Amino acid sequence: MSIQTEITRIQSARNTLRTKAVELKISAGTERLDELAADFDGILNQGSVSAQVKEGETYTIPKGYHDGTGTVSGIAGGGSYTLQSKSVTPTKKPQQITPDEGYYGLSDLTVQAIPEAYQDVTAVTAAEADVLATKVFVDSAGAVRTGTMANNGAVTKTLDASTPSYAIPQGFHSGSGTVSITPETKSATPTKEVQTVQPSAGKVLTTVTVQPIPAEYITTADADAAADNLLAGRTAYVAGEKITGTMPDNGAMDATLDGLSVTSKVIPAGYTSGGTVALGGEIEEALAAI
Repeated sequence: MSIQTEITRIQSARNTLRTKAVELKISAGTERLDELAADFDGILNQGSVSAQVKEGETYTIPKGYHDGTGTVSGIAGGGSYTLQSKSVTPTKKPQQITPDEGYYGLSDLTVQAIPEAYQDVTAVTAAEADVLATKVFVDSAGAVRTGTMANNGAVTKTLDASTPSYAIPQGFHSGSGTVSITPETKSATPTKEVQTVQPSAGKVLTTVTVQPIPAEYITTADADAAADNLLAGRTAYVAGEKITGTMPDNGAMDATLDGLSVTSKVIPAGYTSGGTVALGGEIEEALAAI
């Protein structure tokens, strides 16, 4: 015989003992063989137990094994039965109500109201708006109420320039909804006119790249010319400001010096297009006569 066959046979016998032990109320039905042996060994052998009781009396059958030959018989008492009236208070566990010793049975049984400790709901703070719609609860007064909280489920919203915010509706949210934006990047080149860079419909600008200033708009911050450095009527930009020149335009300037009575020529301030200053024949003739 294989070991596995023996193990199966022993397990089958153990399960039979477990079933009987549960039936006899001496086991929970999960014990090992040695524990089951101890359980069965603990059964008292009461043998043959016999007793006589009078009307109105009870006899408690002792716990243990009875061989089946014992008897319990009654003694006639003339039909006088003493019954007991009892009252019990509900508890969280089952109760078995029996008459006290000396009573034949119960004449009536009064079950008191559920104690306040078992029905105290005064600590409840939930109101209809705190409980999901159609769900039922008991309020602090013990009254049955139905919730009114809206079940919004998964709420999804996309924000853009025309809708920069979203009002979250009151109620329950499943936690799987999202509020999001569609990002967009744009590029702009400076111009002489003001530009407003706006996102495309349904999008939100995240970055705007401003290109370098074009060559025709080059900075004049390092220019140092002044109005009197420019010809009258001419204009220029200096340090970002437009200036108009004041320098006179003297045109072509010529002069003849005779070396005797005219020995110099005053050059006026301003621009000249060129010219000549020369000695006249007088000085040559004077020199030749010496």
